[in-house]
Amino acid sequence: MFVNACNQIRETIYGVMGLSVLATNQVAASNGTAFMIAPGIIATAAHLCHLNSDSTQPRHSQFEAIRSPDVGQSLEAATFIAEDTQRDIALLRLTSPRSNACVVLDVNRIPSGTPCGSLGFPLASVSFSQSGRLFNLVERFQSASVSAFISIAQSGQQLSQYETDSLMYPGSSGCPGFLENAKVFAMHVRSVMDQNAAQTSQTRISISRWVPASDIRDFARTNGISV
Repeated sequence: MFVNACNQIRETIYGVMGLSVLATNQVAASNGTAFMIAPGIIATAAHLCHLNSDSTQPRHSQFEAIRSPDVGQSLEAATFIAEDTQRDIALLRLTSPRSNACVVLDVNRIPSGTPCGSLGFPLASVSFSQSGRLFNLVERFQSASVSAFISIAQSGQQLSQYETDSLMYPGSSGCPGFLENAKVFAMHVRSVMDQNAAQTSQTRISISRWVPASDIRDFARTNGISV
């Protein structure tokens, strides 16, 4: 069902990495997925731009990205533009993009029950050695259905989010959610966690939450980017 859509989306998705030098020979990295929404501009989850993928911690000082078809080539430098930590959206600019292939955002409300897919780089990792760093990326597709469109109260704001009936792979933040026609309706930002009866640990439940494409478009326009 999503084979043709994946072929289109693949041209627009990026593995993205944030880096911070903490001390001599000590570097911290966060990673996830991003996708191009306008020529040279990629959107990702804001928490990925911070130490330990935690928006309450300092923002990384350096960003790099690599487009899916270009994995294996050198990473592209990126610069931070802006973020909305409440909505969990961040925008980065590629310094010299190899491609300007962009997603098409669908800002209409998607009905519950609609099949959807996502493509990106969950389960990615960054390793460091004396010879440099290695960004380990495997493109993965995941599928689900839209289960709800909800409004949640957060820091005095009412924020809209999609829910899907899916247990996403760890590290799926920033993956675009798309329809069979390859239009992107949302970006994955978190999976719902449930405290167990012993109150000692958390487990994922089969609900994932997504920032609507309309929020991404509006945030981009607020920052002078035509989408």
